[in-house]
Amino acid sequence: MANYLGLDAGGTKTFCLIGGDQGQIKGFGSGGTGNYEGYGVDSAAREIRMAVDGALATAGLSLRDIDGIGMGVAGADIPEDYVMLERELFTPLFGKIPRVLRNDSMGGLRGGTRDPFGVVIACGTGCVCAGVNPDGKETRIGGISEDYGDRVSGSSIGIQGLKAVWRARDGVTGPTLMTDKFVERSGCGDIEELFHEMYYGKITYSDLQPMAKLVFDAAWEGDGIACDILEWGGRYLAQMVNAAIRRLGMERSAFDVVMAGSVFKGQSPVLVDALQMGVHRECPGARLVMPIYEPVVGALLLGMELDCTVTDVVYDQLSRSLVESELTYGVRFKTE
Repeated sequence: MANYLGLDAGGTKTFCLIGGDQGQIKGFGSGGTGNYEGYGVDSAAREIRMAVDGALATAGLSLRDIDGIGMGVAGADIPEDYVMLERELFTPLFGKIPRVLRNDSMGGLRGGTRDPFGVVIACGTGCVCAGVNPDGKETRIGGISEDYGDRVSGSSIGIQGLKAVWRARDGVTGPTLMTDKFVERSGCGDIEELFHEMYYGKITYSDLQPMAKLVFDAAWEGDGIACDILEWGGRYLAQMVNAAIRRLGMERSAFDVVMAGSVFKGQSPVLVDALQMGVHRECPGARLVMPIYEPVVGALLLGMELDCTVTDVVYDQLSRSLVESELTYGVRFKTE
């Protein structure tokens, strides 16, 4: 019986799952941030090792028992990053065990749909789009920073909301429900107090987070200015998705577009509506879906698919085993 390891090394946490070739979950471990860009390669290596060792211990296995590894790693952005990560981190850790290393967005895609192909648009604090077609061709759009063209994220939506509040304060636009929401979030008495507190640096963006939620809440209550911001965001996310679809030659295909990240959990449907309309203008067969499982499950599937086919029978067994594992390990593997 073959054993596989899935690793999701993100900006806030690192998860590791071990499973068998029939879809049974055998072990789980966790660690802190596995993104080397935050605290360096040595720190990322320690957290990743902690997660891997925890999964091996609960499975009663060692690395000698692992037949394949799938990895989704935040910060793996350009080819040079992959070379460095293999040299500095994964070769010392895993030796010659067969493995596939991808950006963490690919783990999100594989865990988000039952199909081994499709597109993911992951939008939270940052934003990245990635995809793979049925022939195995991969592509990625954005996801580095605003300095390199990224425009829409939970952060930028919140900032656009606050800028709209300032314009309303100056009378450039009409009033917006976001004014009261930002004032309440800040703990200030009115908009003038909030303005002065922010002007003198006593209140920062961080103090008002999550700001994007205020925009979604105002849009849900019918605020036109907030709806405009969300529509702007959805249209741009559609442009990212369509760029990936064109690169993959999937314009006339049917496949899942997985919407991952906190931005897609907001109350108002305006952003998702704009995204869907924009995608369907170019690819009417695309199905916009919320992800099924967390990215660590996708990483495990990537590892399994190195040398075995994940059939419906295997996938169904994996799904049942993940339900049991949530109770065993106190962690949610199915997305909320």
